[in-house]
Amino acid sequence: MLNQYKFILAVSSGTLLYLGWPPAPMAFLLLIGLVPILIIHHQIKFEKNAHFKLLGWAYFAMLIFNTTCTWWVWNASPSGCIMMLVLNSLIMALPFLLFSITHLNLPKTGYSSLVFYYIAMEYIHFNWPASWPWMTLGKGLAVYPSFIQWYEYTGEMGGTLLILVMNVWIAKLVVDRRKKIAFLKPIGALVVLTAFSFVVAHFAQLKLSAYKQKIECVISQPNIDPYSEKFDDGANFISPDDQLDLGLQIAKPLFTPQTQLLVLPETAVTGWNHEDRLNELNILIAPRALTDSTGLTILTGAETMSVYKEKTKPTISARYDSFSAQWWDSYNTALLIQNNKVDSIYHKSKLVPGVEKMPFQFLEKLSINLGGTSGSLGVSDKPINFIVNKDLKIAPLICYESIFGDYAAEFVRDSANALAVITNDGWWGNSPGYQQHLLFGSIRCIETRKDMLRSANTGISAKIDAMGQISNATKYRERTAFKCTITPNEIHTFYVLHGNLVGPLASLVAILFLLMTIYVKWFFRIKKY
Repeated sequence: MLNQYKFILAVSSGTLLYLGWPPAPMAFLLLIGLVPILIIHHQIKFEKNAHFKLLGWAYFAMLIFNTTCTWWVWNASPSGCIMMLVLNSLIMALPFLLFSITHLNLPKTGYSSLVFYYIAMEYIHFNWPASWPWMTLGKGLAVYPSFIQWYEYTGEMGGTLLILVMNVWIAKLVVDRRKKIAFLKPIGALVVLTAFSFVVAHFAQLKLSAYKQKIECVISQPNIDPYSEKFDDGANFISPDDQLDLGLQIAKPLFTPQTQLLVLPETAVTGWNHEDRLNELNILIAPRALTDSTGLTILTGAETMSVYKEKTKPTISARYDSFSAQWWDSYNTALLIQNNKVDSIYHKSKLVPGVEKMPFQFLEKLSINLGGTSGSLGVSDKPINFIVNKDLKIAPLICYESIFGDYAAEFVRDSANALAVITNDGWWGNSPGYQQHLLFGSIRCIETRKDMLRSANTGISAKIDAMGQISNATKYRERTAFKCTITPNEIHTFYVLHGNLVGPLASLVAILFLLMTIYVKWFFRIKKY
């Protein structure tokens, strides 16, 4: 009977977290989503092997959470989806193991340790080779852009901090059976934070109002199926030239003499496009001609490659072609075309583990057998902003890169005054995946106070303003284009200037908690209870 009760609690935790996750507008459920796990801990903390029992229940809850929120990865890679669900759920459950150990040895501060262990886990998950920070708890508040205006100071991990603290407070109220008046603490915190968000928004709008220049842009959504039409192994393959022409033709009727930028999605230019002769390629003749003496600039995604003359491996990601006896690199690229030539090139640098890169170098030789990529893509050494007619300096974020707040901030620190996201969310099918990806863009805009242009191959394309508000949103599976204006600005938020402080500071405290736990456990030999 007791195990049945714990089973219900674990299922309740995973379900509450799922119901509170975007795109559902019930993010407030995240504030109590971890409470059932902490109730389980309260029930089993005196049992033998309590630490690993809690790990098991937490893992079960996190597996439900991950599966219900990111099952759509299966559409792109079944094996990758299974590996992601299994490993990511375990990684998200590990802080509960450390919390259980610390709580046993430091009972007065044990609950606080969970907050820091969990944030440290998220911070590591942002920065290690197998990073998958899609499920960072702070992203769950993306559906409430008006409430998270303070992310311009803390970034999304400030949202993680809030969610964890609220869960700990409420759990302690439940397990300690404190007086009802104690509920005023979490309620008061939310009221104060809401008021603070309105104050932050007010001053942000004052700063933004000083910038008057409007840049007219056109966003294209060609809607080419990535499975059957985009690549040459598809049943209804469309030639690269015709694909690009579709994206251009739906945009042309919207051009005016004032249009300065056209944005096309990720891999709008497909095929084996050698970077050393991009301006000689037939496929780029049409977009180059559009920018000849017109003031129009084009930002587009492309598949590109480099071939090397070196006899030894020239880069970490380079692959060897035994037929031609040459080394070569393949890239997921953003191109800037203006004045009838390819002006700038940026290679996607935050690559999807197991799909665009093998997370650890020693796995490269095993990548084919494991069902992943046959080698990692090449990357740019640093963020590269695209300069559009000297007025607009835009960050060309490619797909997965837009979920990394620190990385977007690097572009802004290097003078970007607007953001662009080019993506192909069609890999995930008609699922919550593309909707989550869109909402996460609101967080990037709030953190940096920059407008964002979003071109998605199959949707949702949109404009997101510096306050995180989405407009001009297209429908999924719609071939369309729209015109909008953005206002570049030179604002540098606290988050842009200082980066993610919550993650490293919490990680430092987590290390201190861990050291204190070891010290008490092994040197004081406290009697276990």
